[in-house]
Amino acid sequence: MTQQQDLPNSGGLAAPERAGAADGRPAVVNRGQLAAELGIEPWMVTRGQELGIVPERTTTKGWSRQAADELAGRVAELREAIADREGLGARRLAEEILTPATGLAVAADDVPELARRGFLRVVGDYSGYPLYSVRDARALTPDGRLALEAVIAERGEREAQQEAQWQAWCAVSLPPDAAAQRLGWSRPELEQTAAEGLITAGRGGRYPLEGLEALAADEELCERITGDRLIRSDEAAGLLEIRPTDWKLVVTAGWVTPATVDQARVGRRRWIDVPYYRTRDVEALREMPGIDWEEIRAVRPGQPSPLREYIARVPDRAEAVHHFAAALADRHQVQVWAHFDNFTGIWELEWTRDGHGGPAPEAVADELRADPLACHHRAVIRLGGTRWGTRARWALPLTQAGAAVVLCTRTAPPPADSQATSGDGGWGRRTGEEMLVEIAVADAATGELLLDACVQPTAHLSPSPEPDTGSGPAREWQKILPRLRTVTRGRLIIPGDPAGDRTRITTATQHAGKRPMHLADPGVWALAEDERPITGHTTRLPARESCAYVHEELHRLARGHGRQHQPQTPGPNTGHRAQH
Repeated sequence: MTQQQDLPNSGGLAAPERAGAADGRPAVVNRGQLAAELGIEPWMVTRGQELGIVPERTTTKGWSRQAADELAGRVAELREAIADREGLGARRLAEEILTPATGLAVAADDVPELARRGFLRVVGDYSGYPLYSVRDARALTPDGRLALEAVIAERGEREAQQEAQWQAWCAVSLPPDAAAQRLGWSRPELEQTAAEGLITAGRGGRYPLEGLEALAADEELCERITGDRLIRSDEAAGLLEIRPTDWKLVVTAGWVTPATVDQARVGRRRWIDVPYYRTRDVEALREMPGIDWEEIRAVRPGQPSPLREYIARVPDRAEAVHHFAAALADRHQVQVWAHFDNFTGIWELEWTRDGHGGPAPEAVADELRADPLACHHRAVIRLGGTRWGTRARWALPLTQAGAAVVLCTRTAPPPADSQATSGDGGWGRRTGEEMLVEIAVADAATGELLLDACVQPTAHLSPSPEPDTGSGPAREWQKILPRLRTVTRGRLIIPGDPAGDRTRITTATQHAGKRPMHLADPGVWALAEDERPITGHTTRLPARESCAYVHEELHRLARGHGRQHQPQTPGPNTGHRAQH
C-alpha cells in the first residue's frame, strides 16, 4: 500500500479506489450508500455531519472508500451522539414523550419551566424555537418528576386565577358588537368614538359597562353620532314621512345636498350613482319656514305635491342633455343625435359635420363645460367616438334626393357542360366561375327601381332556366349597359356586394367589347372592394329584393340612435333656444 501511495499522480485515494474495485465495492459512496453500509438511516449521516462525527465529503460525489471504512468502526459512537442530541419542540415533547412517560397532563408551557429548573437540556433550535433533549425527557429522575408535578400545579393555579379574572372582567364589560347594540350605534361608530379617546377597549377588545353608560349619558355626543349617519333617498323620505316623489322635489329644489355618492351595480355592465344624506341635514328640513309638512303628508298617492308651488322647475338630466344637443345643432347648423345607453348608463352625443369639418369634439367639450345645466352631467356624457355615429354620418348624405343609387347583381352557376374561360369569350375568368344573370338599380333616397333587368347568358353557353323575377325577358348586356350608365351618372353607387358587383359589371362589359366609362372610376363607388357590405341578407336573392334590403339598412344607419335634433334656421329666436 505504501508503494501505491508513493506512485506519482496517484494521490491519497489511489489505494482505496483500487482496493474497492478489487473487492467489488464502489470506490466512492453517496449518502444513501454510506448509510446502508453503516446500517443507519440516511438522515443520521446528515446529523452526524452536523455533530462533527461524519467528515465532509471527500469528492463532489460522496465519500471515498477509505473514509467509509473508517466510519464503520464509529457507528456506535455516532448512534450515541445522535441519541444524546435528539431534540423536539416544547409541544411535541410534552405530547409525545413526557405525557406518555409520566402519565401527567403536561402542556407545552411546562417544558421551558422544567428546563429552567435543570431537568431538561436545550440541544438545538429550529426556526428560532428551542429543541429539548428527548433522552432527558425519557429518563426523567424522581426529582424531575416531582418538579414537573409542581410546574403543572403552578400552571393550574395561574390558569384558574386568570379564568377568574376573565370572568370578572366579562361581568363588567361587553364585546364590540354587543356594546354598539347597547348604545344603539353601529360598530364603526363605536370604534370611531374609541379612536377619539372617549372610551378605551380592555382585554379581549371588550368595552367596560361604566364607559358605555357614560357615553349613553352624553346627549351631545349621541346627537352628533345620530346626526352624522348617512341614509339613502328612500330612508330620508321615510324619516320625513313623505313620498319618494316629494323627496325628489326637495332634492331638485336644492334644499339638501348629498354628503357622499356611492356606486351601485345594476345588471352586468351598468353602474349608477347612489346619493347618501346626513340624518342631521334631513331632520333640519322639518324646521324650514313656510313648509307645511302635515299638508304634504296628507296628499294621497297620485295627487300632485304641494311642494310644486314652492319649487322652481329645474330640468332633469335627460332634459338638460337634450337642451344642450338642440343648442349645439342650432349653433353649428348640424344634425345632433342624443342617445342614452341603458347598459352603461351613459349619454352619447353624435353630430354631423359642417362645411369645414367641424365642430371638433374638443370644441363641443368646451361648450359642454360652459352650459349651465348640462355641465353638471359631464361625467355621464360621451362626445362622439361611437361606431353607430360614424355609420350615421356616412349614410345620412347618401339618403338625400339625387345623391346615390343602390346597385345589386345576382349570379348563377354556369351550365355543367360549359368550359368557359377568360380566353374563349366566357363570362368568367376561370372555368366554373358564376355568370351575371340579373342587375337592379334603385334610388337610395326613395327606393324607386331605376333599372331591373335579366342578363342573357353568352350564346355558346346553354342557358339555364331563369326564375320568375318579374324583370321581363333576358337581354344582352350591351343593351342593358347604356341604361345602367344613365341611371348611375352623377350619383354615388352603393353596391350590395362591394367586391362582386364591380367585378361582374367589369367582366360583362369587357366581354361585350364596351367601355365601362364612369363605372370604372373607384370614386363613384360608395364602398371600396375590400369593405364589408351594408347588409349580408342579400345572398341569392333577386337583384331588386336585394336593393330593397340595402335601401332599408341604409336608412336605418342614417337614423342613428336616440333622438334627432335638427338645426333651426338662424334667426332671432335661435339664441333663445340655445339658452334653455
